[in-house]
Amino acid sequence: MTTDAVLQKDQSTGLYDLTIDNNGDINTADFFDTAILYSLYGERRASPNEVVEPQLRRGWIGNGDYENGSKIWLLSQARLTRTTLNRLQDEAEKALQWLVDDAHAVAISDVTASLSQGVVSLNIVIQRSRDQVVNKSYTMWENTGRGV
Repeated sequence: MTTDAVLQKDQSTGLYDLTIDNNGDINTADFFDTAILYSLYGERRASPNEVVEPQLRRGWIGNGDYENGSKIWLLSQARLTRTTLNRLQDEAEKALQWLVDDAHAVAISDVTASLSQGVVSLNIVIQRSRDQVVNKSYTMWENTGRGV
């Protein structure tokens, strides 16, 4: 069983926030949506050959051997080709691998990036146990490739 804080997306701002119950406690549930969101949208520090200037590498400078988050942020300004979508899939898989390594999930079964009508989406299938599969979809970027 995994205990996760429940996040709710504000439809007007698109930002996520914790939800609070009537007793003032953070709502929790048996899933790992918060861990997935942090894994994908948290910024893993870029290496010197990815971003030359140290102050632009993002991520936490104090990370040692263990890195969390993803390098998806490096792709946000990239030209959208199949190669970029493949890199997005690879970065998402790397970012989520810790769920398997720490035994929160059995496998990351499938990660698929797609572009449709200016929206880059990421579909993730995670096998929590032999009998339980979680399918999540995330919008990574919107209005991509459209004229201003």
